[in-house]
Amino acid sequence: MQDIGVADIHTHTMYSGFSKYSFLSFPDSVTTPRKSIKAAEKLGLNILCITDHNTIKGALVAQKYNKDLVVIGEEISSNDGEILGLFLQEQVDPGLSAEETIKQIHSQDGIAIAPHPYSVYCSCVGEKMNALKFDGIEVFNSLHRDGYSNALALENCNGHAKLGGSDAHASYMIGNGYTLFNGNSQEDFRNAIKNRKTIYGGKVASLMDFVNYSARVAYESSKTILKFNSVDCPMSARISRVRNSRKISYLLGSLAFAFSPLPVVCTLIGDRVLKHKGLKIWRDVHRFPLR
Repeated sequence: MQDIGVADIHTHTMYSGFSKYSFLSFPDSVTTPRKSIKAAEKLGLNILCITDHNTIKGALVAQKYNKDLVVIGEEISSNDGEILGLFLQEQVDPGLSAEETIKQIHSQDGIAIAPHPYSVYCSCVGEKMNALKFDGIEVFNSLHRDGYSNALALENCNGHAKLGGSDAHASYMIGNGYTLFNGNSQEDFRNAIKNRKTIYGGKVASLMDFVNYSARVAYESSKTILKFNSVDCPMSARISRVRNSRKISYLLGSLAFAFSPLPVVCTLIGDRVLKHKGLKIWRDVHRFPLR
């Protein structure tokens, strides 16, 4: 009987840079590549795709710890929405059209995937999904708790490999979403996507996952300000440019947020808002069905 491999196609590390919400800017992830590797090994994953925003640096660092486990990937900000590139040799630059982005991925013999194509809070390709030359569609993204965006991706995934990913921004989220394939090697995984013989699965991230994530981002930011964390990453680079007088206010703000009820309050409010937005997109799509 052939082995069944397990892959997480979509994860982030501290090299992913910064996210923005309204006037706030905060680290997208504070997880080191080494910590991601340990989490994946503990779960028994066969494949871990590290797909930081607009860089392959995190994946290259992670591959030094376990070359057989790590697939070098990137979540690329195209002008038409985010696109995952897997099995990359070089970084794909952001700011290109979706067509050109996919072309550059394929020129490296890479795999092009549409992540969270109907997301209510991430940049996504949306209804262009089936007009582009994707190899697979992420029909289950565990970070999307609204339920509607994943349902729309599955409903409108025509003739592509169906994939699942965690979109983990913290090590404890890795494996929440996954893809099953025949075999256990990276080449088996690639062939399964190409031949559209994959199975998606997983569970949505819990509210506690998000509470822990937001508190952890604040706490790790304070450690970097105090130089307890000296890893060369976007967060360290940004903090190093801040005046010492402002670092004190950032430090106090980070600690106050991390050890207050704010992570819980923000998570509950955000979850409700996103479910409302997801329902709106669901209704809009079914009011005006895709042709």
